[in-house]
Amino acid sequence: MSSFKHKINNKRKKQQESIALKELVDLKKQMKEQFDAKKYVEAMDTMAEIAEHKKMDPEIMFMGAACYFMTGDNERATKWINNTLSYDPQNVGARILLGRLCLTEGKTEQGFDVLTFVVENQKVAMTEKDKEQLLGILKYCNDNIGGELEKHPSLFEYFKANDGEKLPTLLERVPTGEAAGNGGASKAKAAVDRLKELLHKSKGQKSEKQPMQEKNKVNEPATEDIPTTVYENKTAKTTAVKEGAESATEFMNKVMSSNISLREKIQSLNNYASGLYLNDDYDGALKLLKKALEIDSRDPFVLRNIAYVCVAMKDKEKALAFAKALPMMDFGLLKAIKGHCHE
Repeated sequence: MSSFKHKINNKRKKQQESIALKELVDLKKQMKEQFDAKKYVEAMDTMAEIAEHKKMDPEIMFMGAACYFMTGDNERATKWINNTLSYDPQNVGARILLGRLCLTEGKTEQGFDVLTFVVENQKVAMTEKDKEQLLGILKYCNDNIGGELEKHPSLFEYFKANDGEKLPTLLERVPTGEAAGNGGASKAKAAVDRLKELLHKSKGQKSEKQPMQEKNKVNEPATEDIPTTVYENKTAKTTAVKEGAESATEFMNKVMSSNISLREKIQSLNNYASGLYLNDDYDGALKLLKKALEIDSRDPFVLRNIAYVCVAMKDKEKALAFAKALPMMDFGLLKAIKGHCHE
């Protein structure tokens, strides 16, 4: 009798899982259709339903980032781009969107650096849609700031080689009213508020204490304006600490007393720590990354980097603790912990 009940329960559980999976697949298909039709507010509303299932894959994250961008929320667009790249570092669409966001905000050099990385390292992985997006952005830049584009040979050559001049420009966003229809602004806000509430509930945890100016923001993983993963080996070249450079403590005090945003402070601490790490100053790197975690204890980039520092210091327990705090387990990091900490 006990075995029979067990079989019934297993069958019922599988049926429920099958129903939930079908619902999730349907929701994702619906969001993609809405996104392709440029119904960004409706897509965000569907994303809120997907969040209830706690199944946010990189494709959904990227579409969410694009929806935030197209409805004018650069801050959350940046966070979701970073989330996408955290789960899928090779996501070309997310990097192109990041470059577009930087250019829109007037961060021209950063935007060109991101797009240069795509052209030089991810050209083979680009889809037709990625190419169309990239060339549209480059056409806008060529038409409006051509002299700046020519300073980046890889991008300029790619633009000319792919007949970019015949493409429509692509840099400005669709106005919220157009994207959302009548009452677009209020609908966009309602969709964002609903998504924030569902994401907050799904975490099931109370937020850490935050500075006063941050307390009303959504309880999502805060990240850097420009993820360090965007530059990969280029980051090491630009952040290596030179001989005679200021100590970790001096740099930390300088950053913390400076009049920049919290995200910029995290970025500065993380980038300088990378230079210390390259120069085998693990104590200094650890100090800076710990300070960054005091600002945002859940930043995935800082958590991953501090875990690697602990690996270098052969502190397996701490490395594992930081690895477990990541929103999704990193197998490369686990391999590093398993390998180096046993040497």
